[in-house]
Amino acid sequence: MRHKCSQWGWPSRALRCSADGFAEVVSILMVYGCGAVGLRIAHAAKVGGAETLVAGRDSGRAAAAAATLDLPWRSSPVDDPARLAQILSGVRVLVNTAGPMAVTAPALMEACLRSGCHYLDVSNELAVFLDAWHRDRAARQAGIAVVPGAGFATAVVESLAHRVLGRVPGADTVTIVRSAPGGTRSDGVRGTSSALLAAGGWSYDAGQLLRAPDTILSFDLPEGTRAAVPIGSGEVFAVAHATGVPNVSAYYTSRLGPVLSRLAVPLARHWARAGLRLPNRRQERAAGPAGTPSRIWLRASNRGGAAAEGWVEASGTESTAVIAAEAARRLDSGRAVGVLTSGELLGPGFPLGIPGIRLGGAAGFG
Repeated sequence: MRHKCSQWGWPSRALRCSADGFAEVVSILMVYGCGAVGLRIAHAAKVGGAETLVAGRDSGRAAAAAATLDLPWRSSPVDDPARLAQILSGVRVLVNTAGPMAVTAPALMEACLRSGCHYLDVSNELAVFLDAWHRDRAARQAGIAVVPGAGFATAVVESLAHRVLGRVPGADTVTIVRSAPGGTRSDGVRGTSSALLAAGGWSYDAGQLLRAPDTILSFDLPEGTRAAVPIGSGEVFAVAHATGVPNVSAYYTSRLGPVLSRLAVPLARHWARAGLRLPNRRQERAAGPAGTPSRIWLRASNRGGAAAEGWVEASGTESTAVIAAEAARRLDSGRAVGVLTSGELLGPGFPLGIPGIRLGGAAGFG
């Protein structure tokens, strides 16, 4: 594709300028989203040698974010197909980090289908996964791959499930419990959390995706006994799809305890469905640049009563940056088409081998 060399104002490394003043755009990775996760992915991609640029809905934020990494930038709202097509010009892989994903993902998937650009995101929203799988045929016809959940929230859980399931012959049930990290959260993360809360609990029961009751359960986790709320997250879909296990459920720990959680959860879901976002915990400060580690516990069991448990702990933001950058690299250099989970793209071993990830229980043994 040829453009005037001055059209975008990109650094020379992103363009091959010819004598007639036009340029051929080389393979480019675009990170759409200017928050902490997006910038870490952009930095990881740049360090890895990818021709990287930053994009977002707001031109001022995109420009400021790109300046911190000395990268070019573009901007477009997600509801303007013509402008999205323009900013995707020459882009080989789009990494979507802009939340809430239930809003941004469908529009950006469609834009990538029209532009012939690979799409991946860092979502953990069930609605995004279901929406993506409806586009499998269109993605194959367009010759692109669509990979939702290429981040810590889903990719690591998928790998953890494979590891723990290997310890339980004939396992038919997987239970996932995610412990909430501390620290302040971006608007995008808060929007995604509110979307998960509003969606309510969903689980796979005998291979069927069904709404789960708002039953607060207690789990004995590495950090102690915790009450947990059922959620309908992307990891439920990813684990069921990738492993074939017929019964998969996911929970999120509550800081309120079982009694208060039973009172608060229905009200919190009502607020989220009304469009009110969860409040930010301003009094909690992130412990260092990566924040408090995220923890995920997983149990696999079979009908005979055999079971195994494993857990993983890491900086969700830092791990997501590594996972997404590697997924983008593989899309750019490979021939993957259609809709895939991040585990299907990366293989079950890669996420658990990222430096800084701690494993325990059955997950701690290869």
